[in-house]
Amino acid sequence: MIRVLVVSPHPDDESIGCGGTLRKHVVNGDSVHVIFLTSGEAGGHGRSPEETIHLREREARCAADILGLTAIEFWRQPDKHLQATRPLVERLRRTIESLRPSLLYVTHEHEMHPDHRAAVRIVDRTVSTLNGSAPMVLMYEVWTPLQLIDHIEDISDVMPVKIEAVRAYRTQCAAMRFDEAVRGLNRYRGEMHSWPGGDYAEIFRLR
Repeated sequence: MIRVLVVSPHPDDESIGCGGTLRKHVVNGDSVHVIFLTSGEAGGHGRSPEETIHLREREARCAADILGLTAIEFWRQPDKHLQATRPLVERLRRTIESLRPSLLYVTHEHEMHPDHRAAVRIVDRTVSTLNGSAPMVLMYEVWTPLQLIDHIEDISDVMPVKIEAVRAYRTQCAAMRFDEAVRGLNRYRGEMHSWPGGDYAEIFRLR
């Protein structure tokens, strides 16, 4: 069994960026733990931050159930103002030392959203403090496609589950069709990069 830790800047990034791969981990019997750094309160589309936190965390729990994730936790850092602070780095360090993951997924450093880039900085600073127990870090794409590819994961068999998980984020899919967008991106990755392979793929860059 592989222990997997996912650092997701907002609820939905984990499903959009690597939901298919996470589902494959679950099917293979791996343990998958997700940390949501923020609860996405700035993405309420007219709702109050308090209502948005409630809705998006509920959607995250629904998506986690669909994917079969082992555990999720919400750290409720400020949405759109995420920073690699010393307390946050220390908290992640303690979490990694407790969970002892061998693999960590996080958004990549060239993502358009500043919180996504901050998530990489948090992981980088945390990993630099670990002595011989650092997990392998793979970065995934959400808003901004990756240019360099180190790993390709064929997710064709689990693509329907991934789309169901993305659609669990109803507040976000109502504002933007993330389900259709990521279906197109994963289809492109499958056609262009996963050959010979299935129709859909997720790609990653090694940190």
